[in-house]
Formats: sequence, structure tokens, C-alpha cells
Amino acid sequence: MIQALSLPVKMAKPQRMALGLYLVYAVIMLLSLRTYVLWQSVNVVLGLLALPLVTTIQPGNNKNIRYGSVAALFAILAVLLPVKTLLYFSIAFACFFVTENFLGKINLLPVGVVCLMSPVSQFTANVFSVPIRLQLTKWAGAIMNLAQGGITVKGNMIISNNNEFSVDPACMGLNMMVISLLLQLIIIAMYQRKHKLYVGGWQVAGLLTVSFVLNVVSNLFRIICLVWFNILPDAPLHELAGIFCLLLYVIIPMVWLTQLVIKHKGRPEVVTTDKTPVLWNSVFLIHVALYLIICLAAYRGVLIEKSMAEPAAAIETVDGYKAERVTTEIVKLENSRSLVYLKYIPGFFSADHHPMICWNGSGYIFTKVQLEVVGGQQVYTALLQNGKDQLYTGWWYDNGTERTVEQLSWRHKMLTGSRAFSVVNVTTGSKQQLINEIEGIIRSNRLKPLL
Repeated sequence: MIQALSLPVKMAKPQRMALGLYLVYAVIMLLSLRTYVLWQSVNVVLGLLALPLVTTIQPGNNKNIRYGSVAALFAILAVLLPVKTLLYFSIAFACFFVTENFLGKINLLPVGVVCLMSPVSQFTANVFSVPIRLQLTKWAGAIMNLAQGGITVKGNMIISNNNEFSVDPACMGLNMMVISLLLQLIIIAMYQRKHKLYVGGWQVAGLLTVSFVLNVVSNLFRIICLVWFNILPDAPLHELAGIFCLLLYVIIPMVWLTQLVIKHKGRPEVVTTDKTPVLWNSVFLIHVALYLIICLAAYRGVLIEKSMAEPAAAIETVDGYKAERVTTEIVKLENSRSLVYLKYIPGFFSADHHPMICWNGSGYIFTKVQLEVVGGQQVYTALLQNGKDQLYTGWWYDNGTERTVEQLSWRHKMLTGSRAFSVVNVTTGSKQQLINEIEGIIRSNRLKPLL
């Protein structure tokens, strides 16, 4: 019999062992990933609520090691490459391994929830959505110009009747991309239980892909709706339009499509019971070994994080700037005209210190994001606003010999042997100052000694 995840009132020995290991891994995650996991973010809170809703357990099948193998792989990689994302997934899959060994076989939906809860999904949504926002703005402007004309598009800004509308990271639709995918997993789980039919990984991936595409379409119509009816950002209807478009173009179609897929592609779950006695002592030793590897990975990660926070390395001088090392990976250059941050990226697998994340953490909102050519080089530019405070910022990726604005480009170059890249982020008090400063940096390649 397949049952939803639940905690019995009176626990047997395997359940007590599982609960103990859950608590151990929770402590490791809280101590080693406290600054990495965004515990108060909506996607983490919703993910924690979704886990018991999407998880089903098939009791009596305790010998599956699939999640243990994956957890061990992530843990070993986290020891060799101390990346917090690897440690996060090693702990998550270790918890799945605990569940399958001590409680029973689980379905695949919790894996999707854990992936969407991870900071890497939020990072991806924030960073890789920049070209999506710019393309959506172009499409919306083109559609409205065909219908009525008088629309001007500048980067992520649409100007209509002297009013500016921006497609920013804070835009409800794009910001809810991860949340809508989590809701999609809950919808799948709900209708699987209702019809007692279960779909495979390919069907789940397909439904998530369709949900993603519909979310992009929803944002396109939301932008058109806001501009067409002149609904300004401060108006209550601004957020209501986002909710309405999400329901109309994403939730309602996906509820219908999910039921259709489950009814036609779903299969009854095959319940298998392995009656061979489980050697709990041997199983526990396997978990102890995995736990020790994860502890080593967590310890290494904490040590490296502390060493990175100690700005001990010397800095090459750059004419015209006062230089200061903030951490081992971040250098700040400053003069009367501008503030420049160089943020070193250790490897192709690393999350970069993206300006849209760093400046948001300082209370600034990105507006007027554009892809411009400055000094013969493509760079992203934007207006930063924090109340009445306004700054102009631009950024690109640079390794002293090559420059790009594409995430996949610098990652591919580093993977194939290029020098490590850094994020170059230039900020000034005016747009013209920003253009002049970036042109000067690119023309003379004055930052090369630091790259």
C-alpha cells in the first residue's frame, strides 16, 4: 500500500533511526549552509510545505541505494570542489537515502521540490532571466506597435504615453517562476493520489517544461495588459494583473493538462515487498560512512569560507584608483568618478557574484536594464534606485584577454581551458560618467593586472 508521508505516534526502531539521522543532517545543514540557503524565501518555505504533500512511501522496500549513491557522489565532489551547492544536494539526497532505507521507497517528486528549493534555482531565475526579460519587452513592444503604435522600447523599459513600464526581477510573474513550478509538482501529486495513477520522470519533466513556457507567455500578456490599460506600478491592479495572468495562462491550463496526462499516461503503482530481513547494523554503518564524508565536505567548506573572508593577499596597483581587497575573491577600486568591483570566479561551476543579486542585497532595485555596446564591447547597464538615491551601473565578464556578457560563454571558455573570469561591475553617479568610465577601462585594459 502506498501512503503519504506521515509521522506515526509510536515509532519502531527503523523510524527512530531515521528521525535521528534527519536531525543530524538538519544540524549539519544549519551550521554549514546557514548563509547559503535562503531560509525565509518564499520558495524555501513553500518547498518545505510541499515536501510532505508530494511524497509517497511504499513500505517494505528498504534495500534501494540509488539516493545513497547520488549522495555519496555529491559529497565526494563537495570534498574535492568545496561548492555549497554540492554540499546542499549531498545532504538532501542523504535524507532521501535515509527515507528509503528505514521507511520505504519514495517517489520522484520530492527530488524536484528539493531542486526548486535550492538557492541555485533562485540564482538561475534571477541571472538567466535577464535575456528573457529583454526579449519579452521586445515582443510586447512589437505586438502593441502593430495594434496601436506609439510604443518605444529601451532595454527592459516600455514607454507609452510618457509612462515607463519596466520588466524587472521584482516583476511578479518572473519572480514567481520557481513558485509556479513548485505548485505544478503539488498539482501532479494531488491528481496522482486522486486517480491512483502515477506518471514517470519524463512526464513530470514535460509538465514542468510546459509550465515554464506558459509562465513566459503569461508574463508577455501581463506586460501588454499593464501597458495597454496604463496600470502603473503603484496601482493595486498592478499586482492583481499578475495574479490574474498567472491563474488564467498557467494554473488553469496546467490543472487541465496534468489531469489529462495522468489519466492517459499514468500507471498503477506496482507494490513490491522484499521479505528478506534487513541487516540494520550493516545499513547503519553505511549511513555512518556517508555521514562522515558529508561532515568532511561541510568542514572544508566552512574553512574555505572563513579563509575567503580574510583579505590577506596583496593587490596590484591600478593607476587612478584606490584599491582595497574586500575578500580573497573581491577587490574594490574607487576614485572620485566611480566605484568598481572585481569579483573573481574560481571555476566554471561556480555561482558568480552577480550585480543584480549583490545590489539587491544592499537595498537597490534594478530598472532600465539594457544590453549596450560601449567601447566596442557588449555590456549590461542599469539604473539602481534606493528611495531617492540613484546610481548607474554596468557589468560584464572579463579575464584580461576575453570579455563577454553571456553566462554560458564564460563557463564554456573556462571549462575548455581559458583563464578564470571575473565579474567587472562599474558604478557611477550619472549615465554619461558610466559610459566614459567603461570606455576608459576597455580601451586601455587598465584592469588586466588584477584579472
